[in-house]
Amino acid sequence: MTAADRDALVHAIGRAIVADPAAADGDWDGYALVADYADGSRRLSGFRYRDGEAPRPATPRSPALESALDALRDATRTEDQAPWTVCIVRIQRATAKVALEFAYDDDAAQWQVTPARLGEIAERARPRG
Repeated sequence: MTAADRDALVHAIGRAIVADPAAADGDWDGYALVADYADGSRRLSGFRYRDGEAPRPATPRSPALESALDALRDATRTEDQAPWTVCIVRIQRATAKVALEFAYDDDAAQWQVTPARLGEIAERARPRG
């Protein structure tokens, strides 16, 4: 897969997020999605942010988004290394900037969303200008 193909996947992910009902009302200036593939399954946790307010849960349920994330995971895999375990997608609405962060192996545990860690992870995932 070429770099242009990977860029197209990133744009498809961004489009799928902003078109999903969880984010489509536009009441946000930043958005973050934590895609966790630990234990062989895919778990998504999305958050909307507005002007420094507390994060609001907003997890998309788009099959197109899930497919694009799966394809990105395959496309960014390098030889002799396991694929990333967690991908954090951050979107800044004003600039339409989409930024990705990947976590591998032991580093991925810091992004595991649980009820006890929900607020802490939502704040850490917050897009920064």
